[in-house]
Amino acid sequence: MHGLGDSKWIALVLGLCSPVVALAASKTATLGVTAEVLPACTAGSSVPATLGQFGTLDFGSHFALAAAVTALAQGSNGGLRVNCIANTPYRVLISAGNSGDSTSRTLLGPAAASLSYNLYTAADYTTVWDDSTGVSGLGSGADQWLPVYGRVPAQAVPASGLYSDTVTVTVSW
Repeated sequence: MHGLGDSKWIALVLGLCSPVVALAASKTATLGVTAEVLPACTAGSSVPATLGQFGTLDFGSHFALAAAVTALAQGSNGGLRVNCIANTPYRVLISAGNSGDSTSRTLLGPAAASLSYNLYTAADYTTVWDDSTGVSGLGSGADQWLPVYGRVPAQAVPASGLYSDTVTVTVSW
């Protein structure tokens, strides 16, 4: 029987116990990383408890309406705050309110009395702020305040009392 001699046995054991020299290898690859920022807007008051509300356009108190009465809602006093991500186009529409016709809005008062009024996009009171064309803008990433110009034309004075309307403001992007 042929066996391993002591010296060969020792060499074999040492060979098995010695560290194996291996060549290190590596592989590189790429990992794609993405994030998408969607166009988005917020609108309404800048006060957290009243988000989604814009305030009130107040024409004040009057004894007669022999001349037109105007009012301006701007900034945090009834203006429309829109904040859209930069370069996001938006459009702001204002509904017709009580009248159902944005070209001839009405404030309703006591005993079904009414006052004619309208809302406009600029101080020249020529372009009605309606529910189809509205006002368009481009987001800047910061609050943008859009003023609302209101006008009650000269008209016969109806019954005394409080007259009001509620319009819906829609911001789309």
